[in-house]
Amino acid sequence: MATVKIIAAVDLHHREADACVVREAIMLAQSHEAAVELVFVIPDQQNTYVQAYIPEDMRNQVEVDARKDLEAYAGEFDWNGVSCTTEVLRGVVYEKLIEHADELSARFIVIGASRPTVKDLFIGPNAARVSRFASCCVLVVRPE
Repeated sequence: MATVKIIAAVDLHHREADACVVREAIMLAQSHEAAVELVFVIPDQQNTYVQAYIPEDMRNQVEVDARKDLEAYAGEFDWNGVSCTTEVLRGVVYEKLIEHADELSARFIVIGASRPTVKDLFIGPNAARVSRFASCCVLVVRPE
């Protein structure tokens, strides 16, 4: 039988705020006998003018560092017997989260969201887009 997967989408730049995302994912995994995958997406602006001037080795080092940081971040939590893996992706955040959830046949995506502002009505935060377009259930968690 395939393991039920829960994706916990975290931003390594907002570790404290996203700790509630990880804790919710752990509780959800316990109640569904599931495994959690912590996912961090490196925003990639491949079509921007500036991107052409960033050396490839620097882009690769960012990913290596992100993997190390994500592993260390995962180590900060008490997983209470829940299996945890980590994954670093690169691209448009909400697109990559949705694609990855589909690839894993994830049952849930747990994602954080700050309080909406007026600009969110026009731009739309990643959490709103993930919850709108994901083919699995999405739990949006507010920072504590």
